Amino acid sequence: MEKSILITGTVLSANTDSTEIYEKLVKICKDIYDNVSSPLDTMNFKGNDFERYNRAMELLQNTSIIIAEMSIPSTGQGMELQEAIRLNIPIIVIAKNGSKVSGLVKGSGKVKSILYYDSIEDIKEELIKQIKEENNERTNC
Repeated sequence: MEKSILITGTVLSANTDSTEIYEKLVKICKDIYDNVSSPLDTMNFKGNDFERYNRAMELLQNTSIIIAEMSIPSTGQGMELQEAIRLNIPIIVIAKNGSKVSGLVKGSGKVKSILYYDSIEDIKEELIKQIKEENNERTNC
């Protein structure tokens, strides 16, 4: 199976700050995983709503780990995370300091950790460490 990582986050409410965060996360993850999908890909996807949904669910079928950027609430992201939980995909949640992460997400049993940050650089080393640990655990199964 080809390794892949899925970064989730708000798309409809995304702003310049969000897209910069997604760009930084993609760069970090591409050093570890062969394939990285992010909200930036979703923003560029030209399909209709039905095609968007199918694309998201298909991406999850080949995902090894999810990085969920949860600074801004997103119902679409919630749907992706619920499917990831059903598929037994580990989740690392990241959010800006002061953000409120959903209790349902926290209580899912699939959240490996929650990392809060002011800048992605604040959590970069810990995020890389956790991604590599999860990658090693999945490789050794």
